[in-house]
Amino acid sequence: MAQEPVWLKQTKISEVIAFEKRVNPSVKFLSENVSLSKEYYPLNEKYHTTKPLIVQRKPLKYLTLNAEYFFTPGDSVLRLVSYDWEEERYSNLFDKQRMWKEEGKKMDVYNKEYERIKEMLLSQLGKPTADDNSPKEVTSDGSKYLNRDTFWEDENLYANLNLIFASSTYRIRLTVYWKK
Repeated sequence: MAQEPVWLKQTKISEVIAFEKRVNPSVKFLSENVSLSKEYYPLNEKYHTTKPLIVQRKPLKYLTLNAEYFFTPGDSVLRLVSYDWEEERYSNLFDKQRMWKEEGKKMDVYNKEYERIKEMLLSQLGKPTADDNSPKEVTSDGSKYLNRDTFWEDENLYANLNLIFASSTYRIRLTVYWKK
């Protein structure tokens, strides 16, 4: 089973850059204004991160992978990584609306990608602390969508693999942050 490499070690951002250049010597770095909320990153007030280093990779199976590496500017220590398997992540609304029409028909593809990524993470992170075996229907603000989560957590690391399949968001996201 093919898998794309993901970075799961807290280190200096220079090591992450070297890693990405090994993955793809002609790596594509993006410059986007992305910030973290306290809801998404509970340690945001303790570790103020700078604008992330963003890498865009070509699809391994189906979805484009965008990696966002958030680090603290003073010491360059990696604090949070967000891997987003998502088409048109940084595109304009017009392009996204066109893409959403097509992606909305592909729940089976997204679920298979989720399983592939989860298997890769099981080999690296071990047994999860919580796991949805299949997508669950969620109602929020009067609309329904499908969601799936797998969590890993210990005293040092928090990781969440999430699938969201909604009318304007079709994405698999791996969020990893270190507690210290």
